[in-house]
Amino acid sequence: MAVLIGFIIDLALSPLLPFASDIIAGAVAGYIAGRSMGRGVAAGLLAGMFGGIVLAILILTIMPFIMGYLSPILGPFTALLPLVALIPILLTLKGALLAAIGGLIGAIIWMSTKGK
Repeated sequence: MAVLIGFIIDLALSPLLPFASDIIAGAVAGYIAGRSMGRGVAAGLLAGMFGGIVLAILILTIMPFIMGYLSPILGPFTALLPLVALIPILLTLKGALLAAIGGLIGAIIWMSTKGK
């Protein structure tokens, strides 16, 4: 449940706060998962990964339509267009890392307020 809530928060805040949304979503997921720092980091990591995967699907769905228009504009650099497929992978890694850090923060907050 913590991962799902973190994922939804990440999707809702991504357009408004691109980098902070991952940390906030991870912190919420980590706080809900609570009990230990490992659970918080895991919840944040999964929430960030799911958000990145959704973004990757969107990018990879739209790019084939845009590539036909970009090819004439880029000229000799058209050979670099397949590297666009790396963008979703990098964005997923960024989201997972930031959300894992947020999950750690959320777990620490849970442990200090309710905790052990």
